[in-house]
Amino acid sequence: MNRPAALVLVLLGLARTAPAQEPAPEEQARRLLEDGRAYRAQGKLKQALDNFNIVVASFPATDSVGYALLEIGRYRMEVDGDAEKARASFEQVTKQYARSDAAPGGYYYLGLLTLSRATTPAEIDDALANFTRVATLYPRSEWVPRALTASARAHRRAGRYAEAADINRRVSLEYPASDAAAEAQFEIGQALALQGQPRVAMEEFQQVRNRFPQSAWAQPALERTTGLYRLFGGAKPSFALDPAFSLAGGDILKDVRALAVAGGTLWVASDKTRSAVPFDASGKPGPSRNVEEPRALSLTPAGELVLAGKTALRVGASDVRSFTTPPDKPGAQAKPVDRILAAAITPGGSVLVADEEREAILRFDAKGQYLGTFPADSTKRKVSRMLVDGEGGIVTLDRDEKTVRVWQETGKLVRAVGPAGLKRPVDVAVDAFRNLYVADEELGVLVFNPQGQAIATITSPELKRPKAVTLDPTGAVLVYDDRAERVLRYR
Repeated sequence: MNRPAALVLVLLGLARTAPAQEPAPEEQARRLLEDGRAYRAQGKLKQALDNFNIVVASFPATDSVGYALLEIGRYRMEVDGDAEKARASFEQVTKQYARSDAAPGGYYYLGLLTLSRATTPAEIDDALANFTRVATLYPRSEWVPRALTASARAHRRAGRYAEAADINRRVSLEYPASDAAAEAQFEIGQALALQGQPRVAMEEFQQVRNRFPQSAWAQPALERTTGLYRLFGGAKPSFALDPAFSLAGGDILKDVRALAVAGGTLWVASDKTRSAVPFDASGKPGPSRNVEEPRALSLTPAGELVLAGKTALRVGASDVRSFTTPPDKPGAQAKPVDRILAAAITPGGSVLVADEEREAILRFDAKGQYLGTFPADSTKRKVSRMLVDGEGGIVTLDRDEKTVRVWQETGKLVRAVGPAGLKRPVDVAVDAFRNLYVADEELGVLVFNPQGQAIATITSPELKRPKAVTLDPTGAVLVYDDRAERVLRYR
């Protein structure tokens, strides 16, 4: 064998026995980040968080750290509900990785975090400032259209519907290929509907379906169009009884106290079964959620069911909360809240509990700490229904006063309906456009626009004594009739 051939064989042998070269730290961090995102998409949230933490702890000098911190912040915000830890992660991105591609994402999420809990104009402006920094400091970033859409949402929260529509139109036209374009087009329709332009809003919602038929916003756009058309498509609002709708409930449909629709699922709270039971699209019941003496149902800002019982609340599937107020004199013990009538959780994180004994709405923080009454006055209130509308307004029904009120979270009264025009109001629902639907035992279901004007009455021979009311995503009205012990649907 000649020398060159022998050298080749030696080199080949060395290649077989040499250890494989490990990936560079940048590649390792990138793989961990991508795997973490994949875990998150699969719902494996703990595994995702572990990956992101490894990136931050073990690869601090890589380009993936900023994005890993963003993901950790999202986990703290969306899964843990820990605003302080989420804020710390996002601020670390904006301060320590200001030149990275993740930095505009940090400002974006800081804005979202602030907006999600904003209760005052100053807090809304603080959120807007963070969204503005994205476009100002990083004008070519992929985060710009998302930040613009979020800033439009902030304007909408402040009641500036024209500004919200203008900003979303800019996103829809200037960034048509972005992941924010479909949402922006949808929000144009929503802002116009809230502004009192339902027919133009329907056209904008239809554009979502025309331009973005495969997006997650196409179905909600159809539902909003359906709801608006039912109210404003003809000379007057039109609701017809759906004869095909029925629930196979048995005892569940006896002594019904409240109805609610969460994520397209109808929930029925029954005193007979001492529970709230979900019904699927076919009308079949699912696993119940129990509570002592069910009183009312509402939804959290995130869409979770809140079941109010006499002595406690059940939030979601397993979070049971009870409440106490401080002693009313030295040496006394804290007083339990054990005659609950209704409850709601606000966008700012407060828990509002209507107490029958104290004749007041009590406000607690997310940890159950008593904060005072809502609103902060000494007026006696016997509120039997509470819910939060899509714009953060708190809707209350006082049956004794025959009045429905809508409040800002600050406690400022926005509007009131009644007592004139109401006889025996028992429940209230609100649609995506802030129209109120009041179930009255003698009059049927009365519909009031955001200005407090009656625009429709829903009734039929089958509806004898309404006891509870809710709305599905299309604006169809679901009413429990106490005499027939059945739920009727009007669409």
